[in-house]
Amino acid sequence: MRLVFYLFLISQLFNFIGVFAEKLREDTSGLNTINWKKIEENKSKPIKKIIWRSYKNDEAYFGNKNKEDSISGTTDLSNEERIYKPTKISRSSITEIEPFLPLNNFLDHEDLQSSIRWKSSFDGGIGGGTGQQNTSFVFDYGISDSSLISLYVTGADDDLYNLVEGQKINYYWQSYALSFKKKLIDEEVFDFGLSLVSTLEYWRHASGSETSKSIYNQRDSSHGKDKFENLVGALSFPISKNLNENFTALIVPGITFLPENLGSKGIGKNSYGNNFYIGSGIVFDMAEDLNLLLSYTIPLGPGNNYFDSNLNYSRKPIYSFGLGWDVNPKIGIEGKITNSYGASPSTGILTIPSDNLPLYSANLTYRPNGEDTYLNTLNERDRLISNGGITVNNALMPRAGNSQINISSDSKGNLFGSYYYSLSNLFQLELLNIGSFNDLNFRGSKNSDLYSTYLDENNLNFRLGGKLLIFSPQKNDLCWLASRVSVGRNGDTNQGYLFTEFMNTFRLRNWLSFNISPKYFFSGVESFGGIGFSSYINLSDNLMLIPEINTSIKNDSDLNSTLAIRYSFSPEKSLDLYYSNAAGVQDIGHLLKDNEYRFGIKLNFLY
Repeated sequence: MRLVFYLFLISQLFNFIGVFAEKLREDTSGLNTINWKKIEENKSKPIKKIIWRSYKNDEAYFGNKNKEDSISGTTDLSNEERIYKPTKISRSSITEIEPFLPLNNFLDHEDLQSSIRWKSSFDGGIGGGTGQQNTSFVFDYGISDSSLISLYVTGADDDLYNLVEGQKINYYWQSYALSFKKKLIDEEVFDFGLSLVSTLEYWRHASGSETSKSIYNQRDSSHGKDKFENLVGALSFPISKNLNENFTALIVPGITFLPENLGSKGIGKNSYGNNFYIGSGIVFDMAEDLNLLLSYTIPLGPGNNYFDSNLNYSRKPIYSFGLGWDVNPKIGIEGKITNSYGASPSTGILTIPSDNLPLYSANLTYRPNGEDTYLNTLNERDRLISNGGITVNNALMPRAGNSQINISSDSKGNLFGSYYYSLSNLFQLELLNIGSFNDLNFRGSKNSDLYSTYLDENNLNFRLGGKLLIFSPQKNDLCWLASRVSVGRNGDTNQGYLFTEFMNTFRLRNWLSFNISPKYFFSGVESFGGIGFSSYINLSDNLMLIPEINTSIKNDSDLNSTLAIRYSFSPEKSLDLYYSNAAGVQDIGHLLKDNEYRFGIKLNFLY
């Protein structure tokens, strides 16, 4: 239930951010806040002709002001043709390399951005699964052009990566941090930039359970959970130098304030303690929208940032390297390798509990005030397939600001529901994908371990993810190509998996489109690839036939098939009736086969 609460909270935060950003845009569009500049025209030049455009009754041109008014397709007038033009200079939206390594970059006054960040080990350690994750949500707001306030919410809940005294021991981290960054020296005036960053953080953490002792209990072998709540903090002074327009070097002296002793059953130091550190990093602009990010940090003590399976504490250098890609001014994606497990300024220099491992980090940044990529409006036939299929997804994307809801049920009791929200014309966030597999018949299957782990009798699978549109005929490409990634776990077994797919959709005829979707399933139980094929065949304006086939690429291949018929009440509302022997309509269910067919119904909504 905690995951459902977090997902609901995040969805409401995104809605709030969108409304708040729209309000800011309205406020900053008034005469009192825009600097109007009159450009004196050369009277000797002939008057330019007015350029008229035909919008072909496309209401999308008059939709979201931020999305459409700034698109290149409608703003190609020269400066001479614009007598008055309010301008806004964009600043770098990369405000930090890591939470404890802030950059001397700031958002514009009253600008904002939010990020979802995911850190994970490459495997689950002694606890199994796809990895131990630490997820976080970050909200940045520009108080002024030279000051920034940031809110961090982080959470991790898993078993320690290694056994401690032969036991699996659970740990729990949750932190709420408020950080303030103020520019002290402007690099545009001096040869370097300097800022002050201070953070106050509420850190909740626990260890142990009814079946294992706490790592903070070093006096006896009694089982039980120890819970602690601490006010911690961090202070840093980022010093940066732009060596050229593409290369920025960074030095960050800082200190983190963490408890040294916890509870009454510790012997000596049984926690991390305070740490001075010196961090360094570089940001290299490899291309206009692509950045290389590198960092290396040395903890100086007197505290520690690592402990091993024998609960010996020590200090380890912290590194990170990766790429940041601005898909467009609205959406940014970042991927890195790092041994930093903490996700807040105070905990960022900590390694994964009980080990020091390379982890992968994936971040998504949303800037509601950023300009979106313009896409031509879908025609009527393409709008009818934008709700996707049953077990084979397609690459089409609802426009920015649109929500997508799918609800399905079948004759054996499978029940699934999902909610998606398009943050951009190029990116759709999968905020909630929840469902339960029921009454599966897999006798003789070689995938019994997968069924028992993820599709057991009491399963309830929670998933979230995102879909990125890479190519589209709406921006003059030959076909649609999109990538989707989702993560989640079975609430009963507490085991998770990663699911990825590359969807390719082709419009062959006005009445026929074709989809091919390579897929990959990764888990601590087993990993394998697969591929899905589907077609959308228009029988009439409102009636469509959808045949689908999925097969896994391995020796004991599961080949399943689905036949659906879709009736569209409108391009935004449709009803699917299907007959399938796929295990289900959620991720892993696409690649596994039930020995029996079932009838199902699926409702699709766009709004």
